[in-house]
Amino acid sequence: MSRNPQQIRHEMMIENSAVHHMLPILIRKIVRLLIGTISFPVLADVLKSIYVEEAKRKLIKSGSKPTKSALALITGLDTRVVSTIVRESQHPTSIPVTTNPENTLIDMWNSEGIFQNSVTGEPAILPIEGKGRTFQSLVLRAIGRNITVKTVLDRLLKGGTVRIVDGDIPRVELVSKFYNPVSSDYVKSTEIGLLESSRVLSAVLHNIHSDSDHRVPQQGRWTYRLNPKNYKEFRKEVRKLLEHQIKEGDALLEKFEETQKQPGQLTVGIGWYQWGDHDSEEIGD
Repeated sequence: MSRNPQQIRHEMMIENSAVHHMLPILIRKIVRLLIGTISFPVLADVLKSIYVEEAKRKLIKSGSKPTKSALALITGLDTRVVSTIVRESQHPTSIPVTTNPENTLIDMWNSEGIFQNSVTGEPAILPIEGKGRTFQSLVLRAIGRNITVKTVLDRLLKGGTVRIVDGDIPRVELVSKFYNPVSSDYVKSTEIGLLESSRVLSAVLHNIHSDSDHRVPQQGRWTYRLNPKNYKEFRKEVRKLLEHQIKEGDALLEKFEETQKQPGQLTVGIGWYQWGDHDSEEIGD
């Protein structure tokens, strides 16, 4: 039985109401990460640009022409604002920044022959400094000159990704194919938090537009009835569980990972986290 226009409007109102209810919860967390780092005017400009970009993508995907009028209608922005954003997007001034240069370095160490053991094919144990096949050369090729070799090495050591091999010449060995950042650096923590959040939303967006046979795992489990006295013990047990699963996940990724980076390859991953009332969730906290 077909739905009448009134039923359709009612369903849309319910859906919009649900989005408006949940949106502040998500945005509040993002603001807590950004406040003091990015000003509201800058954030507003970023949002405007993204709104126009995504609106253009949606119109093209639906077979419609992304005219300035159509973009203004779907975004709610003035056509003059849309014109400015479209014009600036054709002449970008910002320089793309690798979200996690450490992972780029590890990938290069794993995949490029110059940094591999010629016998085993495994990442070679590299002298820290010098020209040729050294950690210093690896840093320069993977990250560039903006970050010092010592800074990169300290980050990887702190995360347990590499270890120093003592000897006449100090050398560094890769012990994990995955970078595990352990840092008190607020900017780095914010960057990683936003990246992980975007990955969760990527799964949500994929599932919204996929049939049941092609959806990816995107689940959560929780309880509202945890005694605060048991929270630390619960967190301890969760950590054990996730650490075990993370090791299994690492092994699974290594099983499917190609030995060399080639055009057309996909980026895939798995995520683990535990959430809860680390602090009050009340509005205005």
